[in-house]
Amino acid sequence: MAITHAETQVTWPTAANSKAVAGGGDEASEEFNIDDTCVKAQITIKADNSTTPAADDQLYVWLTQTSGDPDGAGADEFDTDEHAQLLGVLDTNKEDPAIMTVPLPLPQKGCKLRAEGVTAGTTNSITVSATVTEQRAA
Repeated sequence: MAITHAETQVTWPTAANSKAVAGGGDEASEEFNIDDTCVKAQITIKADNSTTPAADDQLYVWLTQTSGDPDGAGADEFDTDEHAQLLGVLDTNKEDPAIMTVPLPLPQKGCKLRAEGVTAGTTNSITVSATVTEQRAA
């Protein structure tokens, strides 16, 4: 059995590698999927402030997941915003850019990131980007 590493860029509408989250705004990534042979995964997330950061310039980053169709209605359903998993808070006032790496839970059918400045009441636009690293056994 070979152990390999694979990197997948998280994309934002429409297939962009990064997304500017407006002050007090909220942005969701496109769906990304973990390979069936993945045994361990982590995500690295970067927040880069567009200007001199203000004290409230923090992005809360949430992971919304789907395991498929829980009620059999015919479509995948993702965690609702209030029940998504908080991956962490990137504070660009302390470090700019701010970068964190956190483990991802396995397994899941698909995931999305939600980066928001609503909770902190961000003043400035902050650009978010992310990449997933998988350890695969095949």
